[in-house]
Amino acid sequence: APKAFEGSAALGFSQTNGNANATAINVTNKLKYSVRGWGVAQDLAFFYGEAENKVNANFWNGGLRGERRLTPRLGAFVATRFDRNVLQGVSSRFEEGVGLDYKAIDAARDKLTFVLGASMFQQTLTPGSTSTFKRNYPAARVGADYKHNFSDIAFFQQTAEYLPNLSDTEVYLLNTESSLVAPLSKSLGIKVGYVIRYNAQPPIRDAIQLKKTDTFFSSGLTYSF
Repeated sequence: APKAFEGSAALGFSQTNGNANATAINVTNKLKYSVRGWGVAQDLAFFYGEAENKVNANFWNGGLRGERRLTPRLGAFVATRFDRNVLQGVSSRFEEGVGLDYKAIDAARDKLTFVLGASMFQQTLTPGSTSTFKRNYPAARVGADYKHNFSDIAFFQQTAEYLPNLSDTEVYLLNTESSLVAPLSKSLGIKVGYVIRYNAQPPIRDAIQLKKTDTFFSSGLTYSF
């Protein structure tokens, strides 16, 4: 039977000393509570890294979502999200969105969901960074979420979302996340993840446009309940 309350948390850490000094940490979690067709979900991802006492990764991404099943396959949702990517010049970016999701495949082993919606963004850049477009803007949302369960805890999941700026056709965000979890016990497993964050028009700092693509590879222990 579906669980009313479910979640997972993952932690990864690495450290190098000697000829090279580097530290990296990644923390993720997901929580969801469902009852009678209503649901509330929360998620968080944090990546931080230092090399030779210099920060080379500082990324936050968290969200809260409320949803309602309209039919067994069709649902509606409202969501808010915050992300921060200092090295890409983004001090904070808030998003408020609404939309619909449709379960194209809802089998025991495979699930595929498509998302269509709209959002509003409010963006604040780091000191010294400038943008070629307005910091507050409306955007559309097109997304997909595929999950294949090898067992109760072992699975592969791939998500992707496309967020085009509705006031500037050359501005858009493209985000993907790949996750693979292998079990060590009924609740404990090893998680490997790969996140891609693409910004078609990243901020400009010191007269140089920052790179468009940031990637985050992570591995660590995950606990599911």
